[in-house]
Amino acid sequence: MRSTRSTSGGFDALDPKWSGGRPRKIGEYLREQICLIARTSPADWGITAFSTWSLAKLRDHLVNQLSVMSISIETVQRILREGGISWQTTTTWKTSTDPDFIVALVDYLNADRPAWWNT
Repeated sequence: MRSTRSTSGGFDALDPKWSGGRPRKIGEYLREQICLIARTSPADWGITAFSTWSLAKLRDHLVNQLSVMSISIETVQRILREGGISWQTTTTWKTSTDPDFIVALVDYLNADRPAWWNT
């Protein structure tokens, strides 16, 4: 038995009719604001507790400052990626307080290495 849909429209009738999916909950204006805030320093917003945004801290700031009821970290990351902002985790390190640290570092870097080290 043939389907009415396929007989009336030929093979084109068998292709699914995509409607674009569910509408976005966060509009274009708010997406632009999120990208703008992510490009600024937390100090620009009077936040001195940290010097760079993490995704979680940015999300918390958006919920507190903008009219965003709730937003997941994944959604923030997706909005930033779509806005052309590459998000990278910052790494921190501590420097030595040893006054002889530089001398020891230079000695280490100039030490004799095995032959395979330079290949």
